[in-house]
Amino acid sequence: MNIIIGISWPFANGELHIGHAASSLPGDVIARYHRLKGNKVILVSGTDCHGTPITVRAKKEGIDPKEIASKYHEEFVNSFNSLDFSYDFYTA
Repeated sequence: MNIIIGISWPFANGELHIGHAASSLPGDVIARYHRLKGNKVILVSGTDCHGTPITVRAKKEGIDPKEIASKYHEEFVNSFNSLDFSYDFYTA
């Protein structure tokens, strides 16, 4: 069986919080379960690097929105890796 699991994309406008991990955990658990059963699973997500929350944060800090998005995307990748989430594809 082929399965794709998509997890919501957090906005790249501030540090991750427990809610981000809590909302990602069920998808990771389901992906691991299906892999153990021998199913082909792709777990995907990414950082939402667009939108008003990023622009507002950038204006507040007096820097380009791209800098904010890049900074927090890198932090998110590192955090999810340290939590050992089993993403097959995580992008910006």
